[in-house]
Amino acid sequence: MQQIRLWEITPDQRLVEIASNAIPLEERLEEWLESDISALDPNLLVIGRQVDTDFGGTIDLLCLDSAGDTVVIELKKGKTPREVTAQALDYASWVKDLSFDRLSNIAEGYFRAADSLAERFRDRFGEELPSELNQTHRSLIVAEEMDPSTDRIVRYLSDLHVPINVATVKHFRDGNGREMLAQAYLIEPEIAEERSRSVSKRRGVTLADLQARAERNGIGDMFRMMREGIRGILLARPYSESILYVARLADGGQRTVLIVGSGSTEQGRGLGFVVHASRFSEHLGVSEEQLREWLPESTDDANVRRWSGSSPEERLSAQGLEGAFQTVDEVQRFLDGIGTLRRD
Repeated sequence: MQQIRLWEITPDQRLVEIASNAIPLEERLEEWLESDISALDPNLLVIGRQVDTDFGGTIDLLCLDSAGDTVVIELKKGKTPREVTAQALDYASWVKDLSFDRLSNIAEGYFRAADSLAERFRDRFGEELPSELNQTHRSLIVAEEMDPSTDRIVRYLSDLHVPINVATVKHFRDGNGREMLAQAYLIEPEIAEERSRSVSKRRGVTLADLQARAERNGIGDMFRMMREGIRGILLARPYSESILYVARLADGGQRTVLIVGSGSTEQGRGLGFVVHASRFSEHLGVSEEQLREWLPESTDDANVRRWSGSSPEERLSAQGLEGAFQTVDEVQRFLDGIGTLRRD
């Protein structure tokens, strides 16, 4: 069981222990963490407080980390170890399936401002919001004291790679009335996060894997340009040795419209691609003629009639284009074109 103690170093170099005291109102701790979540973890952005779940429970704080994954923060608030642990796991079972749109709606309702989730994420982490969110999740219980039962339960679950941890937070007040908080984790955060990644929905290849492969094949700059230029317009899904770029449809459906490879093309160089021109036309309003203007002059026709999710009409008449970008200028011309599709 963890114990947190705090000392003041006096001018004459003596150590004077500062007494800890219970936080007078449990809501104060929630308010403090909401205003500055870095007291728990600098890698978090609060996107919701008292978030109602679909089955009646209420999450104290809901966060995203810099990878776009969800973190449920549940304060112990006088509950028994069994109650708070079960509650955190119950909320995690709901959070794990939240979509990009659902998380965006939760966040923007919480912000109550013109700022979008993408803007807040950029301000917090200095990076663009990932095109896919909630690929994994974890739970963090915050307690003023760690009792042996909670310690045993959480360690047991963590050893089974259930993504859960406990942060003990203590409140101190010195003789001058200054208030301080101190915190300690039951399980080292790096270990807990690694365990959550090991059971995440990310299977097989990742975008980072593909970027590294592109670097090895001498096309890293063009591959990165494409990823950054398309972000916010199409979703990026790693698959085998390529990225599938996916259009989100008005009815909630999704269709792959572009495939970009991370390896060498048949010609031995360049950033290879295949475009489903028919889907670009239908879902993004871009004609085949317009696409050809954006793509390299060496672009050829491609057979895309058997792409996954093809309708009967697509299987009969879908049009495709394929080729390879040989220079960053060619990639930039395509990105300039597709950039006109960016929604505000």
